Amino acid sequence: MTQQMDGAVDLTNCDREPIHIPGSILPHGAMLVVDPSTMLVEQVAGDTLGLFGRDAASLTGQDLADVLKTEQLQRLRELLKSSSLARPRHLLDPLLRVVPDRAIDASVHLSDGALVIEVEDADLSDRHAVDPLACVQEMFDGLGDAPDLQAYCQLAAERVRAVAGYDRVMVYRFMPDDSGWVFAEARHDDITPFLDLHYPASDIPKQARTLYLTSWLRLITEVDYTPAPLLPSINPRSGLPLDMSHATLRDVSPIHREYLRNMGVDASMSISIIFEGRLWGLIACHHHTPRRLPRHLRGVCELFGSMFSLQLEVRLRAEQLEARLLSRKALSGIMHALASEDDYGAGLVAQQQQLLDYIEAGGLALRVGQTRGGVAIRVNSGITALGNTPDDDQIGALTDWLTLRMGTFEGVYATDRLGEDYPPAKAYAEIASGLLAVSVSREPRDFVLWFRPEVVETVQWGGDPNKPMEVGPNGIRLTPRKSFEAWTETVRGRSTPWSPSDNDAAFDLRVSLLEVVLRRIDAAARERLRAWQQEQLLMAELDHRVKNTLASIQAMVAQTSRSASSLAAFTHGLDRRIRSMSRAHSLLTQSRWEGVSLIVLIQQELDAYRAEHANVTITGPDVMLLPKAALALSLAIHELATNAGKYGALSAAGGHVDIRWQFDPQAGLELRWQESGGPPVSKPTRRGFGSTLIERALALETGGSSTLTFDPGGVACAIVMPASVAQSGGTASHASIAHDAPAKVTDIPTDNPPRILIVEDSAMVLMLIEDVVIDLGWDIVGPAMRLPEALKLACEAAIDAALVDVNLDGEMSWDAAAILQDRKIPFVFTTGYDSATVLPERFAGHPVLNKPFSAEDVGRTLQTLLSRH
Repeated sequence: MTQQMDGAVDLTNCDREPIHIPGSILPHGAMLVVDPSTMLVEQVAGDTLGLFGRDAASLTGQDLADVLKTEQLQRLRELLKSSSLARPRHLLDPLLRVVPDRAIDASVHLSDGALVIEVEDADLSDRHAVDPLACVQEMFDGLGDAPDLQAYCQLAAERVRAVAGYDRVMVYRFMPDDSGWVFAEARHDDITPFLDLHYPASDIPKQARTLYLTSWLRLITEVDYTPAPLLPSINPRSGLPLDMSHATLRDVSPIHREYLRNMGVDASMSISIIFEGRLWGLIACHHHTPRRLPRHLRGVCELFGSMFSLQLEVRLRAEQLEARLLSRKALSGIMHALASEDDYGAGLVAQQQQLLDYIEAGGLALRVGQTRGGVAIRVNSGITALGNTPDDDQIGALTDWLTLRMGTFEGVYATDRLGEDYPPAKAYAEIASGLLAVSVSREPRDFVLWFRPEVVETVQWGGDPNKPMEVGPNGIRLTPRKSFEAWTETVRGRSTPWSPSDNDAAFDLRVSLLEVVLRRIDAAARERLRAWQQEQLLMAELDHRVKNTLASIQAMVAQTSRSASSLAAFTHGLDRRIRSMSRAHSLLTQSRWEGVSLIVLIQQELDAYRAEHANVTITGPDVMLLPKAALALSLAIHELATNAGKYGALSAAGGHVDIRWQFDPQAGLELRWQESGGPPVSKPTRRGFGSTLIERALALETGGSSTLTFDPGGVACAIVMPASVAQSGGTASHASIAHDAPAKVTDIPTDNPPRILIVEDSAMVLMLIEDVVIDLGWDIVGPAMRLPEALKLACEAAIDAALVDVNLDGEMSWDAAAILQDRKIPFVFTTGYDSATVLPERFAGHPVLNKPFSAEDVGRTLQTLLSRH
């Protein structure tokens, strides 16, 4: 913020404050800025005397080897070789001390080509008393069972407060206009509640939101402090102020400190909630006295925030998919009816009620049980209206205006404040403050228009959001409000907002209707019926895919936690594996789950390394991988690349990775990964989850083989896949995962252990079930991942009970289930489908274990199954 402003002051003035280059840090810590090429200290800030035993003047220009101990310096050099350090990484063991009897925590990252080392006191007593992994697990216990979004967020606020100990913890949700809403709150009994209060967008400026996207957690230990300046203020090598975007000790804007002071807050912590790459909200923590949370508990909260965001994304996506399924079902009925109409315009008019219900069926266009709101159809020059709409002349003028603007909106226009865009609409705001318009012909003349009535809303703000300019301690500017008492505003001229599901439904309708126009509605009724049936199959498949995605995420968390040696290793391993899955899913989504190019898949996994190492070669014909093969191979390539980046050829400047393959339509795909020129290789002493993904999971998912060899000259991996999972220029898509430690049961005798047949086509879910059976002390029969194997085992093997996946790589398992039923062997189906609709009549009422399920669910189900027979 500048000291003097000319002209009007609006809420964007706060957006100009350069909070990423404050030139100072929080005084309780210390910062060293080092040239990574020479290891000479360039800039210094903070309590260097207390934490390093030397004042700032004596540190500047010194070799880092004269400051840190040998073990610490060696750890730092290893990090520089193996990581980009774009985000802070934990560096020093707190048991090591630079100053005797003073344990320290440190983090390190790169900024503007400089190595930034941040140091704080370590709280060793609390660290030894708290197990971070156990703490995170307790925070998430039962969280996913919350019945709705508000309960989910409320429980999260309570869990964070229980761990972090702040007076107030809020889930602060950002609205479409960037204002904030206190969506959930956990607080001390004697402080004023903020629940349901709204705050203007200016309270969190744009540049602050950007920083929240780059750093999951922000901590202010005390509002009233004197910043510790960075000396010198300008980096001597770059000639620029240091960018502290990722610095945990970055000084806080004086405007924000004043804002907190006015709220009576003395310490705060913010945890970002990120959905689809956007800042969905914050977990905001306030305390009325100074409070410094130990670094290991900050790590717990940061991990909680990232996993909370992941579960939130799964929950919101599931809700969107459910809404999409309902709207697709309604759309199928509309299109099926239109198929029998020869006249396009007459067909639309005949479907008035169905079109109105189409948006309502998505749960968003009309409020349930209400008759207000309506739909108007303009076909050529005639208008037909249903419900509460403007009159014909007003609709005609509106569609003329839309005709001129529709190109800007790609055929769909949505607003909850029509009068602001189209002033004549203010005359009928009571019945049409909201408009969702779809152009339904090749020429922008014909429209389907949904109207929503005005909703006069009373909004409770945390203080007056329209605070005028004042003269404050930082000059003439928009001073943070001094009062946060509830301030009521009445909002008019707006309707209930259109949701993303509403817009998706509108786009789906437009695409479907344009398809009808292009075909001239002259296709045979039988073809229309077949298309409608395909839509039903698509809806069932979408439902199945959502549930299996949830199972995959749960399994990935469980398997990664089993092999993790620390909280940091667990966080890093889980993050990179989920990112790899996400990249593969994105490719499959782009191709409508029909095909992924092997070249594109490998290039995407190696992009980060190819930017730094030109010595990665990829050779082979373009091959399209089918779903499960694409996901399995992407994880395997990711694990190979990660290992090479840490320990292998990609960790050394002279290293080289050669990836080549050949494909034969009969023999299948043969791919080889070969490393050379890296550090000497020795066979690992322990088999990790990464090796399991590369060898066993890949082989199980594809029906092929994968062999890792650890030659001294470089790691090699030979992968063979059958021709059935790939094709030249073909299709591709899906994999799965599992979770939890297996449940222990004691009421099934183990002297003659039961034999359990496992029929499952997802490698991750299969490994989860195997872990449960092994931990129970029982014997595994199989497993069978494909129908022929399942049929053979069901006929010939000695079996006491079975778990049978309904869909085995596209083939239904009914014949195998029937054999088990004839042999009177108890079994349970496992499926992500709706069991009420998928099971044939002969298996009606048969036990079903729905995906996603936990290890405890599997153990309990098997125990129940065996105890009844």
